[in-house]
Amino acid sequence: MSILIVEDNSINAKLLELALKAKGYQTLLAANGVEALTTLSAHDGVELIITDYMMPEMNGLEFIAKVRQQPACNNIPILVASAYSDLETVRHAIQLGCAGFLVKPIDKTQLVERVAHLLKNVPVVLRDKSQIMSKLDIELGEYDDLVRMFAAQLDDVLPMVVLAQGGSDEAIPQNLSRQLKELAESADLLGGEKFARLYSSYRENRRLTGADCRAIVSALQELGIALAARVKPLPSSGSEAA
Repeated sequence: MSILIVEDNSINAKLLELALKAKGYQTLLAANGVEALTTLSAHDGVELIITDYMMPEMNGLEFIAKVRQQPACNNIPILVASAYSDLETVRHAIQLGCAGFLVKPIDKTQLVERVAHLLKNVPVVLRDKSQIMSKLDIELGEYDDLVRMFAAQLDDVLPMVVLAQGGSDEAIPQNLSRQLKELAESADLLGGEKFARLYSSYRENRRLTGADCRAIVSALQELGIALAARVKPLPSSGSEAA
């Protein structure tokens, strides 16, 4: 989990970085909005963005608008940090989907509290088994069977998504689109929130394309690791005989 700090003043950026790292958060730094967009393209694990308002190249609100145009980044919470906190600026930031406004000089306690609150609402890769068992009203053995089926379903789809990824805006094959839809339904049922929400953000207004598949591959690989740790192997025939 990483927090992207977008700040042209290196001292302000360092102070934010120190405050967040002291609480165990990983950080990425960008000096302006253009650099930050490049950083977002190169790192799929950004969970929160803190951006300055007044910056060269593009201001913080212009940067937020660019981020919100990218489906893979559409759900990342964004905090604006600025000495400018007039009502019109704050209103514009909220209209763009900003999650909050921090007034400089930033209070360290307030910063940490806001970050912790926002990250609580970030979708997890895979929900705790007890939560899913309670939601579906199933026993542990039934949960294990469902997770094993889910993992097999993911293993079938992932290689096809890897082959489909690229820079093309052409829609992916209809068969793959159908399988991803089914996988997203399974993820929604079994607590694979991060992939399910990413898929939903892409499919909201259009069909998936090869260009979309890069972020989907990353989300599926992350989900696959979580499922591998959760799946219990079936007992061998020798164990059953004993």
